Amino acid sequence: MGADAFDFAIVGSSPLALLLAGLLAARHQRKVCLVAQSHAAFRLPTGLDLSAAPITRPETWALLAATVPETVRLLARVAGKLAYDRIDPLMIAETAAGRDALGHIRHVALGFGHAIEPEPSSQALPEGALANRFRDAVLINRPFLEAALIPWLESVGVRRLDASDAAAEFTVLADDEAALARGSRLLEPQASLTLMTEPLPALPSPVMSFIDRGLATRQVAGGGVSALARGERAVAVDLVGSALGERARLAGQARFLAAATPDGAPMLGLSEANVFTIAGLGMTGAFLAPAIARFLAGAATTQEAAWIDARSPLADRSLVAEVAS
Repeated sequence: MGADAFDFAIVGSSPLALLLAGLLAARHQRKVCLVAQSHAAFRLPTGLDLSAAPITRPETWALLAATVPETVRLLARVAGKLAYDRIDPLMIAETAAGRDALGHIRHVALGFGHAIEPEPSSQALPEGALANRFRDAVLINRPFLEAALIPWLESVGVRRLDASDAAAEFTVLADDEAALARGSRLLEPQASLTLMTEPLPALPSPVMSFIDRGLATRQVAGGGVSALARGERAVAVDLVGSALGERARLAGQARFLAAATPDGAPMLGLSEANVFTIAGLGMTGAFLAPAIARFLAGAATTQEAAWIDARSPLADRSLVAEVAS
């Protein structure tokens, strides 16, 4: 490689992408460049970063049990404690299949030390919904985190470049947008929408995940609700309106594409020569950054390598299929 070539070009603007770039440079002494847009503070979010999610696979909960504390320590050190909050999110099911999935998720998560409580019925929840409250989850503050990570990335030698200048031995497509732009036989683009509502009274939790709807909401300071929904606008508006009630009035929107797989599981692996694709990780992706960085640097634990290898596009993915919410 030439003097200006890099070991890794990380492509993506998500917290996972930023953390991967910094970890590969700081902990693993790799030469890293980052191809990313700076936009978190100026547009509606296209993702939500939470340490608990509707995950059915025990091995994923086991991996998160190891990486979430590690990620939180890193965030506190390099970005400060304003980069994240501790919250008690709700996971909500409305159909028979959703209730079965939520029961399984609760059972598995309890086994890994999570405190989970049934939520009483409420007029703020859809009629007939079953809800569980997950205690002490970690929520990343995306706009604050991006700004706070810039000095750290610069201090550990990560260079921010345009795609045309990012010559590297390996390219890592580190979020759904980057993965879909490059293309993969396993990934399906899924029309998605972020809707922002006018201020609402306090919801039962700052973050709510509706398993059957493929919908996640976050109530921000001032009472407005940012809702990430799947589907075209008419479908998304209906999903949000029926989840939050008629009182929800639209204040803004942003369209984007999410990466979906037929089996609902994330994809991590070589999608073409020297290109490692990461997509479909959902809300917990940023909290897996330490494990993924170790894997890319050849320093993964046995547990981490097994988890990632099983989610390769070339693996028997029937073993990792997830709840399709």
